[in-house]
Amino acid sequence: MARSVHRRRVLAAATACAAIAASLTACTTGGGSGGSSSSQTLTIAEWTNPTAITFTQQVDAAFEKAHPGVTIKLEQAPTANNAWPTLQNSLLAAKSVDLLAQFPPNPEAYPPANTGLKPSGTAALIANGQFVNLANQPFMSRFDPTSQQFAMGYNGGVYGVMVAEYVNTTGMYYKKDILAKYGLSVPKTLTEFVEDMATLKSHGVTPIFVAGKDGYQNIAWAGIINQLMMQDKPAAAVDEVYKARAEAFWSGTQNWNSPLYQQAAQNYAKIMNYIEPSASGVPAATAATQWAVQSENYPFLIDGSWDGNTIAQTAPSLNFGFMAIPGTDDASWNRAALAPDLSWAIPTFSKHQSLAEEYLDFFTSPAEYAQWVAATGSLSTEPAVPTAKAGWTDWLTANAAQGYMNQTQPWTPTGAPTAAGGPTLTAVQPFGSQSMTDALDQSATAYSKALGH
Repeated sequence: MARSVHRRRVLAAATACAAIAASLTACTTGGGSGGSSSSQTLTIAEWTNPTAITFTQQVDAAFEKAHPGVTIKLEQAPTANNAWPTLQNSLLAAKSVDLLAQFPPNPEAYPPANTGLKPSGTAALIANGQFVNLANQPFMSRFDPTSQQFAMGYNGGVYGVMVAEYVNTTGMYYKKDILAKYGLSVPKTLTEFVEDMATLKSHGVTPIFVAGKDGYQNIAWAGIINQLMMQDKPAAAVDEVYKARAEAFWSGTQNWNSPLYQQAAQNYAKIMNYIEPSASGVPAATAATQWAVQSENYPFLIDGSWDGNTIAQTAPSLNFGFMAIPGTDDASWNRAALAPDLSWAIPTFSKHQSLAEEYLDFFTSPAEYAQWVAATGSLSTEPAVPTAKAGWTDWLTANAAQGYMNQTQPWTPTGAPTAAGGPTLTAVQPFGSQSMTDALDQSATAYSKALGH
């Protein structure tokens, strides 16, 4: 699944609903009968994450048992190869879904009026009145209001409930036994990390595994940018920092080839020197399990914390941990970026709105939600429910509280080419032939041209 502030997941298609959002007109607030005793089918859609889907199916079965006559139809599709956006668009167009998983858009998804930009994806659906405001639902009192507002808030309302939060950009797993074998400790700075990888490589060990085919190298690239942007600023300053960056891009005082991104490129290149040579062919769907079963190689895996339980289930005897990539040489800057992830939203056209609200109350009840947190490896978003401890979560348990919300992208002019959104990492060395310097210049030129500068 993916919490990509913001995936959101590296390749999460959070903007896939834009066309649908633009074409939908305001709907009446569905509701249906909502009674649990009549025969009803509640349609729920969620992207494919094996552990999350399994738990959702368990909740579905328990909900059906507690609500005689109710049948739950669970639709799912993977996020890769555009499958999830395709399913989501189809369900929205047909108005045939009652509860829909979303990647949260976060505040910067709603550009100010002076930009002339319109929200896209989930933000467009919210701004166009396509999701029910859940702010006054009793179950929302179980959650931290600030985090929920950040994730799914708009104009004082909250249009979904964020139940999953992960470390996305900045995420990395490590095999404890390999590090111990070569006398290495968990690196805290970029220099330590590079030195450790050089040592490992000298012993014939390939240091890093990454799903290069699906762009998971962005976890390192965006993570380094996060750490350079936030530095030692308090987590509470994150929205201010991201808004300032967006305004700087829009005004032309900052661009993709500005000093911060040049520094990020240098740091990124040092890490990419040590990846698996065939990483460009590794898909995200199997990367975690491939890494898990090779206990003597690949001490590091660049990936989000959502795959922790999958790794543990694939290789129960593997002694591994999870950490933030040490992307800078100041250990205090190398904090984790926390990404709001799966958030349940109820479309206003739902024929069973009241029943969907009952489902969310059931799903988020502390007893059920504690199981969700344990099953998925998610950081808990309910203050009364602790994040589950596992063998691989020791670093998270000790350090997640110092993390901050994941970055949002600068506002990009309507119709701008892909390059204006930043370098295409699959085309950049070592995955492609383009140097990062050239890629940054290309993106800066594309962004400036799109702005008319």
